[in-house]
Amino acid sequence: MYAKTTGQVRQRRQRLAASWMEEGRDMTAEASCASQGELQRLSAQLLEVQENERRRIAIDLHDVLGSSLTMIKLGVEESLQLMAANETGAVTEALQQLRLKVQDAFGEVRRVAMDLRPSTLDDLGILATLSWFFREFSAVCHDTKVEMDFRVTEGNVPFQLKVTIFRIIQEASCNVAKHANATCIKVSLKKIGDALYLSIEDDGNGFDPLELSRNGWRDKGFGLLSMKERAKLSGGRYELTSAPGQGTHICVRWQLGSAVAS
Repeated sequence: MYAKTTGQVRQRRQRLAASWMEEGRDMTAEASCASQGELQRLSAQLLEVQENERRRIAIDLHDVLGSSLTMIKLGVEESLQLMAANETGAVTEALQQLRLKVQDAFGEVRRVAMDLRPSTLDDLGILATLSWFFREFSAVCHDTKVEMDFRVTEGNVPFQLKVTIFRIIQEASCNVAKHANATCIKVSLKKIGDALYLSIEDDGNGFDPLELSRNGWRDKGFGLLSMKERAKLSGGRYELTSAPGQGTHICVRWQLGSAVAS
C-alpha cells in the first residue's frame, strides 16, 4: 500500500513537473515573439528616423546649396559677358559679388558637414565641440539659458563615445528648442570612478513617457528613441524622467572599458 501510494505521488509530481515545463516553454515562446515584435517595431521606427534625416539633408543641399550654386553660375556668365564687352570696371564689381557668393556657399557646406559630423570632434575633441555647439545653440535660442558642467578631461572620454555623446546632446537640445518651452537647460559630463555620466536636464513643459510610448513614439518620440538606441548600442545605460509641467531629465551612464563603437 505504501509503495503504491509512493508511486502515485511520484507520478503526480512528474505530471506536475511536465505541466510546469510546458507552461514555461509557452511563456518563453510568447516572450520571444513579443520581444521579436518589439525589435521589428523599433527597427522600423529607426529606419523612418534615418529616412527623415536623409530627407532633411537633401532639402538643405537642394534649397540652400542649389540656390547658391545657381547664383554663382549666373555671376560667372555675367562676368564673361562683361569681359567680352571690355567693361573692366563692371567686371571687377561682378567678380567681387561672385566672391561673396562663393564664401556664402562655403559657409553652407561647412554647416551641412558639421551637422553630419563635426570636424572639431576629430581635430579638437568633444569638449571643444560641445562649447562650439552651445555657442551656436545660444545664438539661436536666446530665451533658453545653457548651464554646462564638464568635469572630464579629453582623455577621460573614449574616442568611440565622442560622436555618441555629441549626437545625444544635439538631439536632446533640439527637442528642448522645439518642444520644451524651457528657460534653462543644464548639461553635465562627469567621470566618477570607472564610469562616465552624461546628464541633460531642462525646466520645460515635460511630458508623460508612457503616453508617448503608447502613441508609437511619433513626433518628438523619434528623437528620444534615437538617443536611447545610441546609448544602448554604445554600451550605455539610458534613463529618462519626465512629467507634464516638470521638465525632462536624461541620464546616460557608461562603464568605462565596456563601451562599444556606435
